[in-house]
Amino acid sequence: MQKINKILNIVTIVMFVITVVLLGLFYFGGELPNSQYVTPVYTEQLLWWSYLLFGVAIVAALVFPIARLFTRPKEAMKSFIALAGIIVLVLIAYSMSDGTIMNIPGYSGSDNVPGTLKFTDTILITTYFLGIGAIGAIVVTEIIRRIR
Repeated sequence: MQKINKILNIVTIVMFVITVVLLGLFYFGGELPNSQYVTPVYTEQLLWWSYLLFGVAIVAALVFPIARLFTRPKEAMKSFIALAGIIVLVLIAYSMSDGTIMNIPGYSGSDNVPGTLKFTDTILITTYFLGIGAIGAIVVTEIIRRIR
């Protein structure tokens, strides 16, 4: 178990270093020449890294509860309940999202379509819910700590 923790710590440090390097390149690596808007050179690399981290997080969120199901079934049920809660939250955000095509003067790209707009709204609304939940959890935790 201690060996696994050591490996996970090393992987975490490596991912953090890569993230910091990519953020540094993104902010200080210059801009694309002849572009209509200010566009950092390393935008694509940062986005692909973000996609990779997001994929790793999804796999971890699905695989670890399944693995825990065999080692500690009671704790695994708590993980599945939390995962089900997140799925319900995303479904609520999806039902609240809007896919209405926007009128953007000067934009002729292919991303102004109902599917992309609905997906983007779903992600934004989910992020808002999770942010509000995190702030609420901090406030409630502090209140409970003060009462005790």
